[in-house]
Amino acid sequence: MASQGTPAFFEQQLNSAQNAVNSGDFKRAFNLFSELQILAPTRGDIYFYFGSALLTVEEFDAAIQQLSKACQLLPAQHEPLFRLADAFEAVNSFSDVETVISFALKQFPKHPEVIYRAANFYKEIGQLNKADNLAAECIVYSHDMLLSSYAWLLRLNLSQLQDIAPAYNALCEINNKIPDLANNAPNKKPLQMITNYALARFFELEKNTNEAFKHWQIANQLQLSMCDYEVKDLIPLFEAIKKNSTTWAADSNRTTSFTPIFILGLPRTGSTLLEQTLCRHSDVSSLGEQAIIANQVVKLIAHHTQQPYPLFMQELNSEKGRALCQKAATLYEKAVKKRQLNTPFVIDKLPANFQSIGLIKTVFPHAKIIHLSRNFADTALSIFKNHFAANEPYLCDLGELSAYHKLYKNLMQHWRQMDEDEIFEITYENLVTAPELSIEKLLTFCGLNHQQLVRYSEKDEQPVANMVKTLSSVQVTEPMHQRAIGQHISYAAYLQKNGLETD
Repeated sequence: MASQGTPAFFEQQLNSAQNAVNSGDFKRAFNLFSELQILAPTRGDIYFYFGSALLTVEEFDAAIQQLSKACQLLPAQHEPLFRLADAFEAVNSFSDVETVISFALKQFPKHPEVIYRAANFYKEIGQLNKADNLAAECIVYSHDMLLSSYAWLLRLNLSQLQDIAPAYNALCEINNKIPDLANNAPNKKPLQMITNYALARFFELEKNTNEAFKHWQIANQLQLSMCDYEVKDLIPLFEAIKKNSTTWAADSNRTTSFTPIFILGLPRTGSTLLEQTLCRHSDVSSLGEQAIIANQVVKLIAHHTQQPYPLFMQELNSEKGRALCQKAATLYEKAVKKRQLNTPFVIDKLPANFQSIGLIKTVFPHAKIIHLSRNFADTALSIFKNHFAANEPYLCDLGELSAYHKLYKNLMQHWRQMDEDEIFEITYENLVTAPELSIEKLLTFCGLNHQQLVRYSEKDEQPVANMVKTLSSVQVTEPMHQRAIGQHISYAAYLQKNGLETD
């Protein structure tokens, strides 16, 4: 045991604080960080670790204070700036995010990771040309093949390149070097995966369907090998949800000061487009895709009932259960308020919330549920050709996706049988072919004033209402169009041959 006050003791305490964070004992971690700051008020790493831990538990204001100090004390490191940008993004202070990103670019003008982070930020706020220029700079300065592949994929997805041949040449050069890497090289599989996604995008732009699908196959199979479960493992969960979710509140009593709007369904069905459209209404803002229901609401109820979801659903019909639902609703409201969202209506657009409609309507009887669907073959192609950060089997295998689609359809039918009037059904196809009528009906369902929606001509480029963190960040800047309808047709034979099952 090191003596108190010695450097060894200090490092021991710092390690203890970090271990406490890793184990989820944040109270102990925060006490240790506070004590360490008294002992060494100019150690920037303490402020960085403390701020990062506060960010994890969504104490955003305190995190911003700690991380701002870390940036001052660690001027030669870019990680504190990244984390500070994350904290400002969490509270929807996008002008502050841009200030931090711009400062990082000035401080580290040739640092490829900084430039790549900046490129993604400008993509997310709809400044595609600036994003493309930064991605090009990243490639110039990067000596890391994985980062270069990511940057090329970004450039190809941004569709700003006049000549895409240099992308193909660079990606082929990277791809040819991959076999020389040791099999246990930490980034070999991710490198091969991202490079193949990028090559597939090149061939898609070249309208070479055979080569595009071949590279998507390679990329998806590599990602599938990183998954730790199969869709069939979800069958007991979906059956349990139906068995334990048989009723929800019959009234519409408000449990939050705002009305939650849940947009849900499968990924890649147009939820970001719908979200951005609704956010043009002065009474609407959005959380984006955040797992507050799963990570906070479910966790709270499970803790109090000592039952996991969905088994605890049967206990929410009692007086005690209703009190617990109000507690869960208050927790959700606090999470929304922490993000500086103060409009009368707040969108939560995590697609997987379709698994929790019964819980949502029990905790928030006044919530609006919007189920967005799309031609399944078009949805499947869009999922198959895009890289998702999460290693989920239904996002990288057509057979697994087909199995997941059956579970999803069956569960949605269960919710409709409970009360179909509580679920607004809208299709992507109707949204883009008859946008005015679709949105008018949706505004009426939500109880939103039709006059407060800012409207744009179908030819207008769409301004981004808030940062778009999804794969649709490029598409939502375009005027609303119908080009994505029937996209699967060129790939129909490939999709069927590789396990896609359509109705």
